[in-house]
Amino acid sequence: MPKRSPRRRRGTAASAATAAAGRDAQTSGGARVSRIRILFEKRGFFVFVNHMDLPVVFSRAARRAGLVQEFTQGFSPHPRISLAPPLAIGVEGLAEPADFWFDEWDENSSERWSSALPDGLKILKWAEADGVSLAKLAQTALYRVRGASSQFGEREAAVLADEAGRIDALLDCRVEDGAVMLAVRDLEHCGAGLFVKALASAGIVSGWGGLRMERLAVGLWNEDKRSVVPLI
Repeated sequence: MPKRSPRRRRGTAASAATAAAGRDAQTSGGARVSRIRILFEKRGFFVFVNHMDLPVVFSRAARRAGLVQEFTQGFSPHPRISLAPPLAIGVEGLAEPADFWFDEWDENSSERWSSALPDGLKILKWAEADGVSLAKLAQTALYRVRGASSQFGEREAAVLADEAGRIDALLDCRVEDGAVMLAVRDLEHCGAGLFVKALASAGIVSGWGGLRMERLAVGLWNEDKRSVVPLI
């Protein structure tokens, strides 16, 4: 019987070397890597795009703009990106933070990148970042909650404050121009879905269709100013 040729095992030293060589080519021969933090808007059609799909959208736009992203290591490298806590489907984000790693970033890179993004996404500002990770800094958020066709007042504010307070996430709650301004922490457990359930249980709305909700800021809480401080 003819001898069978030995099967190649995945993940050999040769394949690791090939992957490493590919990564080296992608990092422009040792060019300086910049960690860039942006604040961006998420509006229009993109309020219905899943949070986990945003890295692909931003990376494709970066390539169209001629930018070179830094890639992770391993056998399945992907662009290094760090996003803020997820934003619920249907909620607008007016100043969402995100960190990206680039080679050879310059003053014109942001404008080229933003121009390559589809309608609904827009880069508002950027800065070089270092030190503490975005995940550790994005601790609190400010939401604006109002009715789709009506103003909200003290009753709606009380319902939202009670619900956020129930899980010890309430920082501040006030009524302003017919909307409830709600500052919260523990963003993993306190977000738009919780607010909708509370308002529906109180008979104020029947569901998501009765609300318009925006996340105005994500960042650190300033107790003296009673406000969420953006990360740029």
